[in-house]
Amino acid sequence: MKTLAAILVPLVCAGAATPPVEGLIESARAAPAEFAAEALIRLAALDQIQKARKIELLELAFDRAAGAQEPYRRRAAITRFAGPSGFLNRVYSQDLDAMSLRLRAVSALLPMDRAKAAALFLRIPPVSLPAVACTEYMVPDVSRYYEVLSSLAASQALGPKDLERFAGAITSPAQIAPAAGMIAGASLGNDDFERVTAAFAAALQKISAGDRYFTHYAAAGRQIELLAEECRRHKTSTLPLIEAYRVYLVWHLSGARCADDDLLLPSGTGLGLASSQAAEAGTADALGFFNQRLAMPPVKPIDELESTPSKLEGEATGLRACEDAGCKAIGRQFHDLVFNSVGLILPPGERNTPEWRAKLQTFLKAMAEWKPPPEVTAVEHFREKCALYTDLAAAVPTAADRETVLRALLDFTGLSALPIKNRVEWFLPVNGLIGRAGLDPAGLGGLAESLRKSDNPVIALFANLEAVAPRTPDRVLPLL
Repeated sequence: MKTLAAILVPLVCAGAATPPVEGLIESARAAPAEFAAEALIRLAALDQIQKARKIELLELAFDRAAGAQEPYRRRAAITRFAGPSGFLNRVYSQDLDAMSLRLRAVSALLPMDRAKAAALFLRIPPVSLPAVACTEYMVPDVSRYYEVLSSLAASQALGPKDLERFAGAITSPAQIAPAAGMIAGASLGNDDFERVTAAFAAALQKISAGDRYFTHYAAAGRQIELLAEECRRHKTSTLPLIEAYRVYLVWHLSGARCADDDLLLPSGTGLGLASSQAAEAGTADALGFFNQRLAMPPVKPIDELESTPSKLEGEATGLRACEDAGCKAIGRQFHDLVFNSVGLILPPGERNTPEWRAKLQTFLKAMAEWKPPPEVTAVEHFREKCALYTDLAAAVPTAADRETVLRALLDFTGLSALPIKNRVEWFLPVNGLIGRAGLDPAGLGGLAESLRKSDNPVIALFANLEAVAPRTPDRVLPLL
């Protein structure tokens, strides 16, 4: 069997020429699981691929996705302006986890063969989310699972009994809002709707999860309200649903809570600071939302005793970055390169001189020589170094300077051992580099060629894939 590197030889030798699609398909087959699935899904979307071949590629992508290192997409429950949470949100936005890849394959297959799409969806293992302690800050996000389930139901590839089974299988706060939204949006007759909602309510009141999950996903009340409105439209009593949601809330509000709950952003908020409106609708107002919008006789509002935590325990760790002396020193050197003495970014003219470029070369040399101390893990060092290279690429004044910085980042990622244990994190800066070069062929054409000819077979595969299936800016910019 050919190795991936051997398959790519004729592709990279072609330089900037568009590589043959069948060669890329063979290259993708030889890649690690998540990269194989990603490449095959993108190739299956090409117009020149025949329908039968598209279906074959999507089925293969679905199967390969099972071997991805990450089982679920995750998101940061607590974010920091400086720290790893924003980096990790971008990592998982690549959708290279097993569930996201499988769901993407199903969604792509649905318009072509809904029966096969449904069959693949039913092969996805049941959602069984791991426990998340208060000391952790990343939580799984399975909202896409219910979006795809809704699409399958809308196309009649799955029926009411399927929805009833899935609605009754929720076990985590992460599933409540998307599952409720899925039921509310389904086209069901009154009897089917009542059965599906009853299954959901029965499962809802049994959910017992850690506070990190509960607090992050506490904004589910709005979806419960929408589902209650659908109950009234379907002439179904709202009482079982509202009672079940009350049981769920009281159980978690009165249980052990994380000591840093005030730092969490509500689900659905972006990476920046939470607005007052978002905070009101999210974690801080789950109790108020229920009492003001959902409680109605005979369901009583939740009182103070029922919402008082039994204890506070644990805070998230690992949120801060760049705390060792070496990282702080390189950070100061970066600051001196980009900012003036009063903290304002240097004007473009002052960043476009021979003297400034000499300082740039000195900094890049320091970056190349910067090694982590024993107390800093390889993953932490990788994140910090990639963040500095990325920030610097945005600060340099010319395309030539930008290519110099990005080549330094390419050298660093190409030599990193991170993909052995953490392929998705390693791929984020690589993915961004390839996307940048694809969006700016005039300014970064030389970098694009280097990427296509990379000795790293994954880098070469995706650089050549970008020439065949280029991404639009809205898919690239969130990676940077």
